[in-house]
Amino acid sequence: MARPKIALIYVGGSMGMVMNQKTRRVEPIESLSMIYREIPAMQSEVSLDFFSMASLSSADVTPALWVDITRKIDELYDRFDGFVIVHGTNTLHYTAAALSFSLQNLSKPIILTGATYPLNDMAGDGRMNLIFAIRAAQLDIAEVCIVLGPRVLRGCRAKKVDESFLQTFDTPRCPPLANFSAEVELNDIRTVRRKRTLVTRPEFNANVVVLTLTPGMPNAYLDAVVKAKPEGIVVCSYGVGMVADSLIPWLHGLTEQGIPIVFTSQTLKGSVDLHRYRRQLALEELGVISGKNMTYECAMVKLMWAMRQTKKPLRLREIMEKNLVGELDD
Repeated sequence: MARPKIALIYVGGSMGMVMNQKTRRVEPIESLSMIYREIPAMQSEVSLDFFSMASLSSADVTPALWVDITRKIDELYDRFDGFVIVHGTNTLHYTAAALSFSLQNLSKPIILTGATYPLNDMAGDGRMNLIFAIRAAQLDIAEVCIVLGPRVLRGCRAKKVDESFLQTFDTPRCPPLANFSAEVELNDIRTVRRKRTLVTRPEFNANVVVLTLTPGMPNAYLDAVVKAKPEGIVVCSYGVGMVADSLIPWLHGLTEQGIPIVFTSQTLKGSVDLHRYRRQLALEELGVISGKNMTYECAMVKLMWAMRQTKKPLRLREIMEKNLVGELDD
């Protein structure tokens, strides 16, 4: 039986670093083949091809990289049974959300992984994460996922919750799609492999800001946001979508300028519900968009993507409030 063909795409992060045993400094690896040498047993399990696209710190990732990764996967798509993307962990969930929208109608898994320690650190997580990611790329899953450790998480639901490598990422509002235990446990909520035609839409408007509300937020701060001339705003609101009455005039000014506003919740497991309380009627009248139970990271990326799909406010609302790739509960 032919071994599954997996493409490993490297864009940066600690997994592409090694500890220099002489200087004790963390340095970039000399060649991607060093990754292959760290997992010799995988050679009999899968056929791996390596592609180096960048060597970026995750803090330096921009939407331009999301576009490049999308195009690379589109180019290689028919040649491989699954994909593993090696990426720094700090913004890995943003990239996972972006790929979820730019690569739709998948028939195979796109797995993002990373590490908090260099690959050759014997007590680190690099080798373990890479092995689990490669195995996840062989599963009956057809989604963009994050794998650090034995859990396969829906990429557009993930948040970085810890700097430790025991549970770096979690999906508080969605159970894991799969779990590597004594046997592989697959969740029925996952999208399974079947023949589909890939649809790529790698377009993002980066001029979107995220505003987290705090008690007594100065008006000068709000004015500074307006002066920056954003084309979209994601508001991390209180609870189910509550704001201070004093903020309503500011929101009204934004909507008069045609700037779309998406509300998300500051709660870890909560959801925005703009119909819950009578005082929220003002928000509905302003045309505020409900982010429902999307993470603010996903809502930001989705808004960046959706603003490239349409210029019509009603269509934009429809896209944002509709479940497209498992990012929210209808």
